[in-house]
Amino acid sequence: MNGGRRRTILGVALGALLAAPGPLAAQHPQAAEQREHVALKWWHPLVASAGITALFLIDEPVRDFVQDHRSAALDDVADVGSHFHEPNIFLVSGVGAMSVGLLAREPKVAQTGLQIIAAYGLSSAMMIGTKWSFGRSRPRDTPEDNVDMSFFGGGANSAFPSGASTVVFSLATTVSDAVGHPAVTVLLYSGAAVNAWARVNDDRHWLSDVALGALYGITSAKLVNGHWRVFGLRPPTVGIDSRGDWTVAYRVSYEE
Repeated sequence: MNGGRRRTILGVALGALLAAPGPLAAQHPQAAEQREHVALKWWHPLVASAGITALFLIDEPVRDFVQDHRSAALDDVADVGSHFHEPNIFLVSGVGAMSVGLLAREPKVAQTGLQIIAAYGLSSAMMIGTKWSFGRSRPRDTPEDNVDMSFFGGGANSAFPSGASTVVFSLATTVSDAVGHPAVTVLLYSGAAVNAWARVNDDRHWLSDVALGALYGITSAKLVNGHWRVFGLRPPTVGIDSRGDWTVAYRVSYEE
């Protein structure tokens, strides 16, 4: 990836984060405590699992359709989209937002940077654990068998879920929720969707791989920023006092 493209991608990420300073700066860290949220129930994972399982039924037809209709132009688009999951994007955007927020004494901006990094870590842990547990082969290796698994023997090269989709959707969700502007939401989720499609186009993942990756990314971001909660877990908050001193806090409390 050339330097110009990397700078463009990083610019989009940080630009989206800081494009709406009003909503970001106006909120006190404690505002997260009063934010309306969805308390996840025991049946939510069951419904999500059923949906992902249903996609297994169309994995092979979707893969065949996409591969039969590949073209040089589509491959070029996929090549651009595939770069949006590079780790540097998450580290630079997260650390950059934290630094800008602390220097400008804007706790909400700093908090969003912290959430970018935390969501990246949580989504990656979920993704790696599932890859190891299922050990699913990639479509280019077993195009006629989308259920070729090596249970509890998988590794980083396992297909299920897509690591790229996981981390890209975690970033898109974190920044979109922080900025709260429809145009930014459309931009970020469109980029994440292109990245997910690129994984299918390049024959590296099945449809269900990228779907579960997107679900992991969105879920991790929503849990980290407090829009969704499990057992009363609160989002991490950043506080900055009048002298510029800052603190990071994380609260846990049980909710029925």
